[in-house]
Amino acid sequence: MIYLGADHAGYTLKERVKRYLTQQGITWEDLGAAKLNIHDDYPDYAALVAKKVAAGSQHRGLLFCGSGNGMAMTANRIKGIRAAVCWNVYTAKKAVEDNRANVISLPARVLKPEEAITVIKAYLAAKPSTISRHMRRIAKIRNLEK
Repeated sequence: MIYLGADHAGYTLKERVKRYLTQQGITWEDLGAAKLNIHDDYPDYAALVAKKVAAGSQHRGLLFCGSGNGMAMTANRIKGIRAAVCWNVYTAKKAVEDNRANVISLPARVLKPEEAITVIKAYLAAKPSTISRHMRRIAKIRNLEK
């Protein structure tokens, strides 16, 4: 399951990504915003997505805001979440491979829809590394959550 969340700055991009995911037969759930509201707050949607992703080992999240930073910072407050801001294929791929990211946050004011979809494809296709140094580092992150 892919959970989606966006504030006003990411709303339009999220809506475009939903169409792409549907076309690809990928199961998703939109946790908001349900409509464009310039007064909404990104922490509300980031927290909803992060909690859902943290509840299932196979769940992943896609967050959308202006820079990607606010959403990622908020999501990373939830135990079990490793959210990364991704703006190209390399950052999306490495976020999963090296850091086991289960959420990515996309900067909607930076990426065109086609670019965002390319980033999402890389994120969804990437597999976590089993190289010992990466495993060791993830274990250290988990220890910090205790």
